[in-house]
Amino acid sequence: MCGRYTLYHDETDLSALLELDAFPVEPRFNVAPTQVVPWVRERLGGAREVLEGRWGLVPAWVDDPNRFRATLFNARSESAAQKPSFRDAMRRSRCVVPASGFYEWRSEGGRKQPYHVVRHDGAPMLLAGLYAERQEGNSVTILTCAPNEVMAELHDRMPVVLAPADMGRWLDPQARDPELVDDLLGPCPDAWLRPYPVDARVGNARTDDPSLVQALAP
Repeated sequence: MCGRYTLYHDETDLSALLELDAFPVEPRFNVAPTQVVPWVRERLGGAREVLEGRWGLVPAWVDDPNRFRATLFNARSESAAQKPSFRDAMRRSRCVVPASGFYEWRSEGGRKQPYHVVRHDGAPMLLAGLYAERQEGNSVTILTCAPNEVMAELHDRMPVVLAPADMGRWLDPQARDPELVDDLLGPCPDAWLRPYPVDARVGNARTDDPSLVQALAP
């Protein structure tokens, strides 16, 4: 799963990766479900734009968002095209959620040890997402898949991390058949990721400062 992530890369790096003129961002070190987050979609004609809204999808068919209690911050990639909550978005509302890394927890010595997972090359990540636009406010979810060998040491799921070269195909609004992008929804190569242990304070969603992503001393 992916229940916490970070976004602190420089605006220049993010804009270049996302092929945008600008991607203004305030550094965040502990993004949690229900918080407002940014994502990028592509419109017909190829123009990309930034949207933002609640991390936790509220499907378009929900009549009253205030009474919708599910926090759909993740969607299983294997079944998203069939699930009522996600199938329309898989056809019409795919997006990428930029991240600097994500957190995962592993049981060690009777306690949960958090790890921050980043790219080996130091670049930002492109997480595959789905979004919903509503008059009451936008929302988004992050797709997950089976883990690669690196992530299997921490958890039985991981976010779908897209290759930059695949971003255009994932975002293409004309590719409405989910089978056209199904091959993008597996685990990324092991060599892409580097997990390292961080302070347990990240477990408190109200804590958000740069020290959260500092590696624990051996």
